[in-house]
This record gives sequence, C-alpha cells and structure tokens, in this order.
Amino acid sequence: MATTLTGGVGLYSAFITAPGANEAFAAVLHDIINTKEGAVLYHCTAGKDRTGWATAVLLTILGVDRGTVTQDYLLSNQYRNASPQDPLNGVQSQWLDAAFDQANATYGSFDNYVRDGLKLTDADIAALKAKMLA
Repeated sequence: MATTLTGGVGLYSAFITAPGANEAFAAVLHDIINTKEGAVLYHCTAGKDRTGWATAVLLTILGVDRGTVTQDYLLSNQYRNASPQDPLNGVQSQWLDAAFDQANATYGSFDNYVRDGLKLTDADIAALKAKMLA
C-alpha cells in the first residue's frame, strides 16, 4: 500500500531514497548548467518542499554554510504567510535536516550524495559554480 507524504521528515528523507528522486533533482541542476542565457525558474506544486530541497542542494554545492541555507529555506514561512506547524503550507528546519541526514546516511557525506546520488561530475559542479558565482 502506497503512502502519500504531505510534508515532514518522511517526505524529505524520500527526496534521497525514492525511486527517481535523484534523477529529478539532478535534472534541475543540469537545467541550470545548460541554460545559456537568462534565468532558470524551477518550482513544484506548493513551491516549498521539492523546491526547497533543490535550492538547499544548489546553495550547499555553491559553498553556502548550512545555517544560511536553513535560514533561506525557512523564509518560505514568512513569504507564504504560513505557520511552520502547517505541513501543507509551512516548513520546519528539522525537515530539511532530515534530507541532509538521509544524504549522509545513504551516501556517507553530502559530497558523495552529489557525486554518487545526483551523478554530478566535477565538471558539472565547476559549471554550476562558474554560472552562479560569476
């Protein structure tokens, strides 16, 4: 029997372990890498969970410290005028922590998650940094 996840630790852990999840998140990063001009807009249905994790991954790859990544993620509550206790509209830092913890548990480190889970090469990472930090 399938379980529907609408937020929380289980959903964020599944961003690492669910079939097809790594490919989907990697596709966002490849879209950023491969866009020659202009901006890249990425979003999900609610604009906070999958988008939040994709942004956390991107910022972490770019060298942003974890505290700042979490602060950025939590801005969803402010800009969505949502309570963190509302799993449909708000976000909680422990949810983001669950994804990072799952990446570490499954792959040994965040860097290994990027390379082995998302299958980003050193050239991909360099291209992201060149594009985003230029």
